Amino acid sequence: MNKEELYVEIQHLKSELGKLLDQHWHSYSNVDSMYFWINLAVLIIPLIVLYFAADRSRLFEVCFFGYTTHVIWINVDNYLTDQIYLNHVHSLAPFLMQGFTVSAVLFPVTCMLLYQYCTNHDRNFYFYAILWAAVMGFGYNYLSEKLGMIKLHHNMHFFYLFLINIAVSYISLWLTKLFLFVKHHTKKDASH
Repeated sequence: MNKEELYVEIQHLKSELGKLLDQHWHSYSNVDSMYFWINLAVLIIPLIVLYFAADRSRLFEVCFFGYTTHVIWINVDNYLTDQIYLNHVHSLAPFLMQGFTVSAVLFPVTCMLLYQYCTNHDRNFYFYAILWAAVMGFGYNYLSEKLGMIKLHHNMHFFYLFLINIAVSYISLWLTKLFLFVKHHTKKDASH
């Protein structure tokens, strides 16, 4: 197969996959299914909690941390899904990526609130992030698997998701600290 034929074949398979995902959603994940309502709750409840719990005096910093977590987790989740290590069986809508409610909302929001708590109360984020990663990696993912929301493939298991959660939270912390360092030193340099 030459380059153009390969490209056409890839596009054809993507189109077929899109049709199958759409058919799956309409058959098993639509508004009449419990999966739709679970996904909707996973989307809305964390955002409501965030609205009331967010420290508005540090909103930009905390949101930067959350956005960083979101971007990293979306990319990790896309990779795991594309390589068929992890499959979010039911999505909120057929036009949203698989796992949108988890990797775009639940994980980032809970991690944001953890970051905010640790920094406001002088707690060790590294320790609490391990606890958070365990709750999400073993607790939430176990429950999701039992409810049929996710399936793990190719020897992927909850321990790996636990380690990924730790890595994502630590990297998000380090990038936020870098952001704050640059922000702080830019203000000092500008005042001289």
